[in-house]
Amino acid sequence: MPSKTQSVLIGGLIAAVIGTVVSVAQQLSGASDPMNQNPVLGLIFGLVGCMVMLTSGLIAVWHYTSEHELTIKPKQGVGIGALAGLVYAAAAVALAWLLVLINVIPSPEETIQMLRESGAFDAPGAEQGLAFAEMMVTWGGIGIALIGGVIMGLVGGAIGAALFKRGPDPESELLS
Repeated sequence: MPSKTQSVLIGGLIAAVIGTVVSVAQQLSGASDPMNQNPVLGLIFGLVGCMVMLTSGLIAVWHYTSEHELTIKPKQGVGIGALAGLVYAAAAVALAWLLVLINVIPSPEETIQMLRESGAFDAPGAEQGLAFAEMMVTWGGIGIALIGGVIMGLVGGAIGAALFKRGPDPESELLS
């Protein structure tokens, strides 16, 4: 079986760049502003972000099957997609930190300050909510990105294995 490394890297990195563009668009549109009174725009960007994560696996499987002119089993698509999702998540986190360093998007500290200033956590007993928000803005978000990237990547890889058929089907070869 040919090496999957190039396809995994291509799928993950392309999705990371697209996801970063979506993230910047979300920031510029104001959808990620805690004072935003219209949550629909945030939901739309959230759905687009999930679709981008899914594309990491799709692109990786498409590239692999096209490059090597073969059809793969669904479990192979899941493996390729999961790895591409992991590459996506790691690259997206690195790109996000780069954007923080060049002041395109706010840092975690700035985001936490905006949350505090929004007054959303002023109610009695809201300390736990603020602590959870602070965790998600810092290391929790990275963990969610890695887990979400792998899960969505493997789903995209499974879909890609069903969609992109090139060459002989490995299932039919086993039956002959």
